[in-house]
Amino acid sequence: MSHKYVVLAAIDLNPGSTPVFEHAVLAASAQPGGEVHVVTVAEPQVPLLAYPGVVATPEIVGVDAEQIGEFCRDRLRFLHDAQPNVKLPHVYVHTAVGAPADEIVWFAANLDADSIVIGTHGKKTALKRLLLGSVAGKVMRLAGCPVTVIREKNHDTAGKVPEIEPLCPDCGKTRQRTAGQTLWCERHSEHHVRAHIVSYSSAADMAAPSTLSNPIGI
Repeated sequence: MSHKYVVLAAIDLNPGSTPVFEHAVLAASAQPGGEVHVVTVAEPQVPLLAYPGVVATPEIVGVDAEQIGEFCRDRLRFLHDAQPNVKLPHVYVHTAVGAPADEIVWFAANLDADSIVIGTHGKKTALKRLLLGSVAGKVMRLAGCPVTVIREKNHDTAGKVPEIEPLCPDCGKTRQRTAGQTLWCERHSEHHVRAHIVSYSSAADMAAPSTLSNPIGI
């Protein structure tokens, strides 16, 4: 009997669930006998007014297996229309209540999953707090199989290193003519802050007046 390639996708129906699910489906499609198991985990909701010594049975609040199933069917139809030549795998839906990371790792172990696909964070929506960035980190530490973390593309442009422009030919000529005393040509000197000169002098030199014609402090 050939081994089934099992991909476990942890979703919570926030917008980031779509790329998680689609990545899992396509990963399973690329393997013989691939199948996807979708798990949605909610933390237990225990009433605050429980009688002393009595712990109410935890309930899955806001997680509807049929709602998860409809989401999966909708995304499968989309993938089929977008890539009709791809043989889509069987998809199974699971819901659970508990500590999200622990439940996900438990499902992976019991399904003998070959890989886990998870998002980096979840939002407090109608489904409460299901998956958080810390959950993905804990799953990566505890899982006994490879974990793929999916996050939406959202680069911070503040971290982009600006391209270095080539030296202006006129600035180059000015530096050569003045032996580096003047850095910018007439055109660029209007847009650059004047350079600061930093120097060190011995105690004996400090008593003498500065010989710089135009000293600039720092």
